Amino acid sequence: MGRYAIEPWFERDFVQTYDHPLIQSDGHVNGAPSDTSVFFWDSFGRVRTSRDDANAPWVGYRILTIDLGTDSRYVRSTMDEFDAAVGLHLGETGGWKFSTVLGAGYSSTHPFTHTSGIFGIGHLLAEKQIDDHQGLVLSVDYEGNSSFLPDVPLPGFAYVWQSPKVQAYVGYPQSKAIWKPSPKWEVSAGYTVPYTADVDVEYRAWEHVGFYANAGNFCQGVVTASRDGVPEGDITNRQFYQFKRIESGVRFIFDPWVDAAVSVGYAFDQTVSTGFDVRDMQGFAQLSNQPYIAFVIRGRF
Repeated sequence: MGRYAIEPWFERDFVQTYDHPLIQSDGHVNGAPSDTSVFFWDSFGRVRTSRDDANAPWVGYRILTIDLGTDSRYVRSTMDEFDAAVGLHLGETGGWKFSTVLGAGYSSTHPFTHTSGIFGIGHLLAEKQIDDHQGLVLSVDYEGNSSFLPDVPLPGFAYVWQSPKVQAYVGYPQSKAIWKPSPKWEVSAGYTVPYTADVDVEYRAWEHVGFYANAGNFCQGVVTASRDGVPEGDITNRQFYQFKRIESGVRFIFDPWVDAAVSVGYAFDQTVSTGFDVRDMQGFAQLSNQPYIAFVIRGRF
């Protein structure tokens, strides 16, 4: 939910959604007789209560579902996370604007079989506009299913820049920049601590058709429901899935409502690990490098 704590709304959007499913088939666990058929879908979005009020409350969600499609005795095939939160404006004083994001989530390799997968979400933000282009954000951030220090609220900051061609915030634990050198081209890059990153290049060839290329790294852990030697719902020994990817495809654009794309890609360095967080994460299974088919659907209403 941290991304929504900083990112501004586009114009008069009431709803923003993003979905990225991808499908791999005919893979295997390296060094083992187990096959894999990975299905991955990351979906998130938010809805605000008013188009006209920049400080209107909003509700956000994230649904992450991963099925590694393997019968390996060592790998829990399914990994799921469900998040929901509300964003609230708290007030202004001394040129600073204060807001908060409060919510909860659930993660598990077998959803809703235990209560250990429940976690809290909380962000407290102070924002100051320096001038027409620059701003500063200070925060205290808590994501109970984070891959890094999930049990500790962490300080955060961001330097914000907005201009007709560049929108960016750079800081900790998240950074993102969007550069629009011309009406047809857009380049964006984002990073979230510790191991999640994306670089995206888009070209709008015609009014309703464009092309894009993307590269990224994904890392996420969920509470282990059960595994040999691991107690039910052990939050100190989560299962992590990490992979790198490159993909390219065709976009179909119907402004301002839907931007949908179909693409082909290649997933590599796919690792399943166990641990509390990235500080003690230990890989125990490698999935084969595989091509995949993916879809990207962005909605604005």
